[in-house]
Amino acid sequence: GIASHHIAAGTLGILAGLFHLSVRPPQRLYKGLRMGNIETVLSSSIAAVFFAAFVVAGTMWYGSATTPIELFGPTRYQWDQGYFQQEIFRRVSAGLVENQSLSEAWSKIPEKLAFYDYIGNNPAKGGLFRAGSMDNGDGIAVGWLGHPIFRDKEGRELFVRRMPTFFETFPVVLVDGDGIVRADVPFRRAESKYSVEQVGVTVEFYGGELNGVSYSDPATVKKYARRAQLGEIFELDRATLKSDGVFRSSPRGWFTFGHASFALLFFFGHIWHGARTLFRDVFAGIDPDLDAQVEFGAFQKLGDPTTRRQGV
Repeated sequence: GIASHHIAAGTLGILAGLFHLSVRPPQRLYKGLRMGNIETVLSSSIAAVFFAAFVVAGTMWYGSATTPIELFGPTRYQWDQGYFQQEIFRRVSAGLVENQSLSEAWSKIPEKLAFYDYIGNNPAKGGLFRAGSMDNGDGIAVGWLGHPIFRDKEGRELFVRRMPTFFETFPVVLVDGDGIVRADVPFRRAESKYSVEQVGVTVEFYGGELNGVSYSDPATVKKYARRAQLGEIFELDRATLKSDGVFRSSPRGWFTFGHASFALLFFFGHIWHGARTLFRDVFAGIDPDLDAQVEFGAFQKLGDPTTRRQGV
């Protein structure tokens, strides 16, 4: 697809070049676009550059065949839509249909796929002025701890509501398969009805490094519930690089930001130089009505061109 497009675009470009070598512009177009002025060449050349910059910024941010996630990381929309979460659950469900245990099904999920389903890889989580690489934020990923499954004392499976992209903090809420809130980490403990302690929530890990491990003490359950808000749970080394725990954007985000900035700069440059060349005479003070404006007695009413005097 990409190669064939380049062949087609190159062929079109060669034909366009031959056309411009053999055909001169009509007089009206030549005058209208000020083709005798070198600044019009600058303005129209800038247009080609900002167009390309907007295209690559858009394809990078929204994702395309030219911007694979293996190189640039996932897009923010894959987190927003739960894209990788759905794919992981599809694979686990397929494993369960083949009579695998939960542990076996989750153990077959590749770490790379699990890592894509983690909010730290979302390019929209980095602030514009948080300089540095992703490793300076949440740290160096060491390994996948496994998928936590939470259950209340009645045996219902609970799901932690995930943090939306633009939140920095988010309440810990656990819902059942029907979307009914069954447990939470309360903001005001005095009025709580669904706290982890009251509901008796436990957590068990499937796949990853903690495969088969379960916890029932509330402090540990709450710790993993908070981490489950951010997607799959990973061990992250924050000591080596003195990482500060504040998310940084991925190469996808920085590429988009850089190219969108250059595109805007060149777009305004195009407008600036285009205006300068199109209105060059006006900026120089030359006006079509210059003579009539200054000639005293040309109009019956001073400066009103609709009251021009008739020559006797």
